Amino acid sequence: MKLDSSTVVEFRRRKRTFSLRGLLPMLLLMLLACWLMSWALPRHNDLFIIFANALLFISGMVFVIMAKRYYRCPDCEKVVVPTKEDGSPSEVSFAIAFRPKKCPYCAAPLL
Repeated sequence: MKLDSSTVVEFRRRKRTFSLRGLLPMLLLMLLACWLMSWALPRHNDLFIIFANALLFISGMVFVIMAKRYYRCPDCEKVVVPTKEDGSPSEVSFAIAFRPKKCPYCAAPLL
């Protein structure tokens, strides 16, 4: 298949949407939590430390929810995960493949 197929174009669009709606808010929440933690630790303010940890947890959840929503193969609609050495998808994976050449489930070209 050629690289400008509809699958490749759609995956690139989804990846860009995931970057804007998933990674950017996650990064902002993490920076806010780190700033809050650096402000609260010297003062021993437990309430702000708990709030900073909650922000870190929420940033991880934003990443997971946005990855499940937008980082999918356009053909089989499964989340693109890292692959093992033989090319099959990992059974237990807590990550996504950032530069996949093809979908590990249906072998559709993605980049």
